[in-house]
Amino acid sequence: MARIPILDENDPTIPEAARAALAIAGQSRGRILNVYRALANRPEALLALTQLIQTVYRTNSMLEPRHGELAYLTATAVNDCFY
Repeated sequence: MARIPILDENDPTIPEAARAALAIAGQSRGRILNVYRALANRPEALLALTQLIQTVYRTNSMLEPRHGELAYLTATAVNDCFY
């Protein structure tokens, strides 16, 4: 059982700030990951992470997002990092 609630963006009872932050995170990534659903408990933290990801991985990138993700995944596998 999760100790941190995993918020569902389709749940009508979640706060509007959390719903908006999840929508932004989903648009920037293409889908909503569970780590985003957990961070949505603190919408400002989710927005900060989304901005960081956009700045580091997406802004002025010569790669398409799917190719950037493939490079990221390859680097984690080569370095024995798990996420």
